[in-house]
Amino acid sequence: MTFQDAVAYLHTLVNYEQHHQPKAMRRVRLSRMRELCRRLGEPQRRYRSVLVAGTNGKGSIAAMLYSCLRESRLRAGLYTSPHVEDLRERIRVSPAEGAGSGRRHGDDWIAPDDFAAAIEAVQPAIDELLRSSSEGPPTYFEAITAAAFWHFQRRGVAVAVLEVGLGGRYDATNAVEQTVSVFGPIDVDHADVLGATPAAIAAEKAGIIKPGQTALTVPQRADVLRVLQAACDTHAVPLIVCGRELTVRVLKHTVKGLRLSVTGLRGIYDELTLPLIGRHQAENAAAAIGALEALSTSGIPHHLVEGGLRRLHWPGRLEIVHREPLVLMDGGHNPHAAGALRQTLEELCAGRRVHLLIGTSSDKSVEGIGERLAGLPLNATCTMSRHPRALNPVALAERLGPYCSDIHVMSDPADAYTYLLNTVPPEDVIVVAGSFFMVAELRARLQRSHITSTRRAARASVAAA
Repeated sequence: MTFQDAVAYLHTLVNYEQHHQPKAMRRVRLSRMRELCRRLGEPQRRYRSVLVAGTNGKGSIAAMLYSCLRESRLRAGLYTSPHVEDLRERIRVSPAEGAGSGRRHGDDWIAPDDFAAAIEAVQPAIDELLRSSSEGPPTYFEAITAAAFWHFQRRGVAVAVLEVGLGGRYDATNAVEQTVSVFGPIDVDHADVLGATPAAIAAEKAGIIKPGQTALTVPQRADVLRVLQAACDTHAVPLIVCGRELTVRVLKHTVKGLRLSVTGLRGIYDELTLPLIGRHQAENAAAAIGALEALSTSGIPHHLVEGGLRRLHWPGRLEIVHREPLVLMDGGHNPHAAGALRQTLEELCAGRRVHLLIGTSSDKSVEGIGERLAGLPLNATCTMSRHPRALNPVALAERLGPYCSDIHVMSDPADAYTYLLNTVPPEDVIVVAGSFFMVAELRARLQRSHITSTRRAARASVAAA
C-alpha cells in the first residue's frame, strides 16, 4: 500500500469532518473503537498517554506539552486534528536525536511510507469489524486514531499526547487508559451533538476521566467546574485548577508573543517565552506545564519547559503571516474563540481598523460569533472554502448583518485576501478567521501562489531606481 492508496482507502470511510451528520454522530459509541484496538493487539496500552479535551485550546495545550517532551530524552508522540497543512501532521513522533537537537518544520510528521504501513495494519481489523459487528463500520477518524496508536507502539513512544476529537465520552481517543487528563476551556460548540449548555457539554467531555489518573483544567465557568469536579470525585481523581493550584502571570504581551511566569505543582518557571499571541494561551501553557509535572515523580528541569515553549510552532492560531498590513490567521470557529480574538485585537491592535475575512462551516453559530465581535471598528468580507461543510458566503453575510454594518461578499478566499492585502492601509489589520478548514486552504493556496502585496513590490522598485 502506498501513501496515496492509504488516503484513498480512508476516503471510503464515513468522515464526519467532511459531512456533519448529528444523528449518526450521536449514535457513535466507544465500544467499536475498543474492539478495533483489541483486534490490533491493544497498541494504546504500550505507552503512557495524556488526553486533552475542551471546546477550544485543546490542540494548543497538546502541542505545548509535546513540544516540552521533545526537549527530554523520552520519545514522545502527538495526535491532533484537524490538520492545517498536511494530513501527516496529525501523527507526530519526536525524532531519535533526542534532547537538544535542532528542529525543522515537519521533521516529526509521520513519513508517507509509515502512514501507509499504519493504515495497511489497521485495514484488516476494520474489514473484520465490517463482517462481524452490528455497530456499523469504523469512521475515518477512528481509522486514523487506530493508525496513530499502532504507529506510536511501532516507534517505541514512551508518552503519547492525544487531542480529543469531539466531546470525550465516546471519542475514539478515549480508548486509552491515560495517566493525565487535561481540559481546555469548555463552552458551547457542536450543540446538536453534545448538548445545548456548557454544563451538558462538560458532562460529555468529563467522560474521559478514569480512576487512577490526575486531571487538570484551565479556569472554567462555575457550572462547568462543578461538573468536572463531580466527575473527578466519582472516580477519586484529584482535580488541579489553573488559578488555584497552578498560577500564571503574563509579563509581556506583544505581536511577537507572550512572556510568562508560571508557578507549577513542583516548581517556578520564570521568564518563559511563548511565540503565540493571545492572553488565553498563558493559561493553556500553565495547563501544559502542570500536565508535564503530573507525568513526573520528581521536579521538571526548567530547560524542558523553557525550550519546549520557545520552540513551539503551531500555525493557524492567531498566526501572523504578514506585517504591513498586519495579517492574522486564526482557525477559531465558535463564539468562545471569537471572544478570545476580540480580547487580543483590543489589546494589541487598539485604534486600528480591522478587516475581517471570514468563512465558517454551516453548522457553526454565526450569530454567536457576530455578538462577540460586535462593536469593534471592523468591516467583514464573507467568503467560503471548498470544504463540503462551508457556509455559502451570501447566507453568512445575511446572518452577520445585525452585528456589522459594513459587509461584503467575495466567494473566492484567495481573491478576497489579495484584494484586502493590496487595498487596506498599512496601519490596518486583516484577520482571517471562522474555520480551520478555510485557514488551512488559504494558507496552502498562498504558499503555492506566493501572493504578496503589490504595494510593497512597487515601493521596492522605486527604491531600487
